[in-house]
Amino acid sequence: MRDPESNVLEFVAGCAVDADIYYLAAALGPGHEYYDPDPGPPTRMFVFGRVPQEGWFHHDLPDFQVMSTLFIPAEDNSGPRRVLALDYWGQLEDYTRAGATIERIKADTGGLTRIRQLGEDLFCCGVHGMIYHRNEAGWKQLPTHFPAPERRSLEDDLDSMDFETWLLYCGHIFELDGAAALPTDPAKREAELRRKFDETRNQIAEGRKDPAYRELLASFDVASVNDLCGTGLTDLYAIGSDGLIAHWDGLNWTLPEQVTTAELFHACRTDQGRLFFVGMEGAIVTGNISTGFECLRHDVSEDINFNSACQHGQQIYIGTEYAGLYVYSLETGVVEPLLEGIPEELRNATIVDVSSAGSVLWVLTPWDLMRFDGAAWQVIVHPDNG
Repeated sequence: MRDPESNVLEFVAGCAVDADIYYLAAALGPGHEYYDPDPGPPTRMFVFGRVPQEGWFHHDLPDFQVMSTLFIPAEDNSGPRRVLALDYWGQLEDYTRAGATIERIKADTGGLTRIRQLGEDLFCCGVHGMIYHRNEAGWKQLPTHFPAPERRSLEDDLDSMDFETWLLYCGHIFELDGAAALPTDPAKREAELRRKFDETRNQIAEGRKDPAYRELLASFDVASVNDLCGTGLTDLYAIGSDGLIAHWDGLNWTLPEQVTTAELFHACRTDQGRLFFVGMEGAIVTGNISTGFECLRHDVSEDINFNSACQHGQQIYIGTEYAGLYVYSLETGVVEPLLEGIPEELRNATIVDVSSAGSVLWVLTPWDLMRFDGAAWQVIVHPDNG
């Protein structure tokens, strides 16, 4: 397998257009390490096509940090097919053969991470419970005052932190270059550190008097919405952190009985309307708001984090972080890793996207695009990553 440091492009989002075309976003720049979207590297959008011959086509979005892409079929087989690219700050590109338009979703603080089409409607979601719906008047934010999870808050953690714990997590700061030197005498050193500990707690106490600070603390305890599914505005499911599952009927949110505390990353709705939510610690949740939800029992280690899923045939293909692809059989209910006949580039890979289009399964990793036609895998390497 290639050394990742030899790759110029890092693929960060993608979606299948059809059996021969795939649309994807790449972060440009050296390092290939996790980046904060602010400012983040610029994005280059690629179309890979197989006919009449294989080729890569691109355009740049230098002011975008693309987080999610979406393919929208032509309406009634007329008009252009479209692909959308959503960036962290709410910019949305609508791209067709005829050109591109850009609109803005007013997410002033940033944090948008996923765009979805459900029925005829467009939705997007992100951190701190953000969900937006696009209607005839434009984008409107839905109210999402989900109950706080039953766990310790950041403020509780600050209250209970003792000197030893503080020293464990913060002591290294005073050893950094440029920091004022601590006394070399052990007793004086400990006394100075305890003084800094008391100073930190006093600063926190004073900070709590500031409404903006309290609002910031509270925001850390609001569930992020990582994905959406359903049939539209009157049948909308939101999933996210702390095992969040919520259903919107057009007027109100309903939260079913919680079945997991694991963060849920990706939602999949099968051809028969069955819902699957996958997430950390090997979590696979299925059900609906009427019957309730359950965590599927399987033999996958809780060390495996699931991050994407799609139906292809009678199986749900599930992407992971650093563990390649897993498969859930809709016929047998068995979950197992996909090991036989796969390319080396897929083994222990992080999956960015898994998409089904007709008889073809597309899989995107940070470095490669792969295509499975039911008989053989093809590894498609971009020339800049060769």
